[in-house]
Amino acid sequence: MVATPVLTSIFGTTQVVAQGLSLALALPSTGVTLVTYAWHHEVDWMIGIPLAVGGLLSISWGVKVAHALPERLLRGLFCGFLVVCAVMLTFKV
Repeated sequence: MVATPVLTSIFGTTQVVAQGLSLALALPSTGVTLVTYAWHHEVDWMIGIPLAVGGLLSISWGVKVAHALPERLLRGLFCGFLVVCAVMLTFKV
């Protein structure tokens, strides 16, 4: 989640490009993490597989929405998402 603000503020990319790059940057470490947790039998495949399939099926919709929204609104929504995540982590909701 740190990559997107860094890419927009320091490198001057648009919000859409920054979010895409951030996801691409996360892919290798996410793959290694999945393999490590699976090796230790810490993956609930019955929950994970449907969530992964749903995520894959909604990618094109999410990209279309991101491109359709004005830059400022998309950035505001992303900031709001970060705040909600921080609050949830703070109170362990």
